[in-house]
Amino acid sequence: MTQKIVAVAIRHKGMIISIPAPARHGDVLEAMHRAFGDPGFVEEPINQGFLTDTGQYVERIPAVEIAVKAGQIEKPNWPPNLYSEDLW
Repeated sequence: MTQKIVAVAIRHKGMIISIPAPARHGDVLEAMHRAFGDPGFVEEPINQGFLTDTGQYVERIPAVEIAVKAGQIEKPNWPPNLYSEDLW
């Protein structure tokens, strides 16, 4: 079974925070700020990626291969990274 990208996600301080499509990474950052206040990105940077339909977190570059194999995109608009704008 081929995995599919289903949501944007951010990995930060050992947590993975995600909002379903058609949310963008900025939506997740805004929700994090509302929930946690200043998230402290300077001390520990965020890592932007995606969740697959199996619940796996993947970073932007590996997400391209998954989205292409799943037929979600032909190629990314801003290689080598996948952006939510490529998908929805």
